[in-house]
Amino acid sequence: MFYRVHQFTQAFFPHIDPLEIKWAKDNLSTEAYSLFLKQSRSEQRHALDVARSIMTNKQALSSCDFHNLLTAALLHDCGKSTISIRLWHRVFIVLIQQLPKPIWSCLETSHTVFALPIKISTQHATWGECLAQKAGLNPEICLLIREHHAPKTELGLILEKADNAH
Repeated sequence: MFYRVHQFTQAFFPHIDPLEIKWAKDNLSTEAYSLFLKQSRSEQRHALDVARSIMTNKQALSSCDFHNLLTAALLHDCGKSTISIRLWHRVFIVLIQQLPKPIWSCLETSHTVFALPIKISTQHATWGECLAQKAGLNPEICLLIREHHAPKTELGLILEKADNAH
């Protein structure tokens, strides 16, 4: 419960130190950094927290894998930048996460105010993959972004664990 209150506060009042933005810029290509900046402040805060968690795996990974994973951590939710997300959308998504998939599907295809937040939740990874491809990022990073909620690789599992921790 305390975790969710903290998460809500972070979304409402995201604090990012200028040194963190510099760190992101230093660790991303120009194209990737541009995608990072298009994210909302709360998504940037979340991405930085996920990336910080990824740092604990640096020694266990090859340089290339670590770079791909760190880039994906900083951009995994960049697909959300394609749509205006309201705070109630975020709260609603968190509250209904335990509902069975058939209910999600029904709500997503309904013509109600609940369809948009569910569509954001289910589609943002695909949207993010498209943005990453258009930015010319390598296929491994694009795959990590697309599969960050349903990973099929060891790197994807690391990203999912870090994402779920924040």
